[in-house]
Amino acid sequence: MARTFATVRDLLYWEYAKLIAGSAMGDRAAYGFVTVTYNKLRAGKLTPSAIVTENKRLIVEGEACAYCGATAKLEWEHVIPLAAGGPDTIDNLVRACRACNAAKGARDPYQWLLDQPGKEVPRLVLGKMLKLLFEAYEKRDLLDSSEFMKQNDIRRRTLAMVFARMSGASE
Repeated sequence: MARTFATVRDLLYWEYAKLIAGSAMGDRAAYGFVTVTYNKLRAGKLTPSAIVTENKRLIVEGEACAYCGATAKLEWEHVIPLAAGGPDTIDNLVRACRACNAAKGARDPYQWLLDQPGKEVPRLVLGKMLKLLFEAYEKRDLLDSSEFMKQNDIRRRTLAMVFARMSGASE
């Protein structure tokens, strides 16, 4: 049974706690660590790092595909696709090989990778995506709206819909 959350902030904090667990423990599914980290985020005892952290990582890892590690024929790839309302800024860009960029298409990383057994969103991509999502929901004052969460059935696969709403792409 999938875990449910009352607000977008709670869902994003859970995903961010898993990201931290992956970096600290080598396992995003380290439930105990994830739970403790999530509770610290909710209590304000821990805060997500700034997007600059991810951009520094991009400089270091930028000569390999953010999704598969290939080093040939790299392209700039939008984490949240422009077609879905994603911003055209460095905060939304990673390097990707042609094959991964084409396979991902106009989907966000959750939509693309969650249906593939054994796949998870790579660290750099997930870090950028979570920060972009947090900022987008914060700008719309929707981070703490349980009503919005329920009405729109927000889950990992639907989180990026906020960009389409902001850009008018879905309206």
